[in-house]
Amino acid sequence: MSDVPILSLESADVQTIKKSAFTLTYEGEYHDSLFIEHIPSIDVAPNGVVYISAERHRVRAVYQFSPKGELLDTLGRYGNQAGEFESIRNVRVNGDTLHVFDDQLRRVTRFDLEHNQTLGSTEFHSALYQVEDDSVVYFPAPIQLMQDGNYLIEYRDDRDPAIFYGRSRFYRRGNHDGEIQKLNLFSLKEDHFLIGDHAGRPSAFQLPYPERSLITETVNGVFFTARTTEFEIVERDLSGEIIRKITYPFARATLDAERLVSEQFSHNRQLQLTRESAIYPQTWPAIYTMLTDDSGNIWVAMIPENENVFEWWILNPVHETSPVEAIFNWPRESMIQTVKNGSVYAVEQDHDGFKKVVRYSTQQL
Repeated sequence: MSDVPILSLESADVQTIKKSAFTLTYEGEYHDSLFIEHIPSIDVAPNGVVYISAERHRVRAVYQFSPKGELLDTLGRYGNQAGEFESIRNVRVNGDTLHVFDDQLRRVTRFDLEHNQTLGSTEFHSALYQVEDDSVVYFPAPIQLMQDGNYLIEYRDDRDPAIFYGRSRFYRRGNHDGEIQKLNLFSLKEDHFLIGDHAGRPSAFQLPYPERSLITETVNGVFFTARTTEFEIVERDLSGEIIRKITYPFARATLDAERLVSEQFSHNRQLQLTRESAIYPQTWPAIYTMLTDDSGNIWVAMIPENENVFEWWILNPVHETSPVEAIFNWPRESMIQTVKNGSVYAVEQDHDGFKKVVRYSTQQL
């Protein structure tokens, strides 16, 4: 689409911005000895109450914390009945309602936050889609709440990536009655897998930082998509139409495949042989992840040569003349996941190896 407007960041004084003082200061944390193994999503209400989705063996729940870090309540549990979850993809607060997105059960469960009770759920099981040319069945999964009150529905190709290449996913709009529109809003490439030989059979696996497609939450009537291979962020309206692209020629970090395999799989000879037989790219992707804060800024985690940090870029897409607000390095083991009410919420690991959420304040001098 040659007529799509492009906002190039090459004219920005990136080196000066990198040297500017931008700091994150510890404010508090949320864990309460809950032994969480995985935190898929975090959201924060305007009053500062924090909602953390948590997963471990036969546990799927949303923990509600006070702004000071006190555990207030637990919403939901593992299972497939009303108010239960099998997998939590996303949690979002909208007014006095919490929406919990379960991509395994393909439904959204809503909780009344005034009384912390289940309001009901919307299921999308019946909306299967079949691709006519090769009879592939795509199953819908709700992944986020759009600003028009509808849900964004993701269709994924679950065929074996070791055999089927060039897969893609596409997106549609669904309502609270479980109805999904027939027209696609847009489509994105599926995650890229490397293919190795496992005892004579093809075996698909992903790199720690894989080539994949990203999509942010909708803020101010727009959202952003990107392919991690390059710094090219696509701005879209709620109908999926491309508004413009934001680009920068980021220098991709070198990928040392030999060291990667030897360090991670020397304990398992078969896995090591499988990994060694694959063809690796020479560089890592440019982007690891991307999110939008509640002000509409884009936070992009770039993959630099320094293996201990991500290089975070904060972009204000409204300011076309100076959209880069800050660039700073932040440890990779502290994964920024949500930015709300002027605070940054990052997922980290405690001394016992379990996950917790740490809140930081931001300051730019």
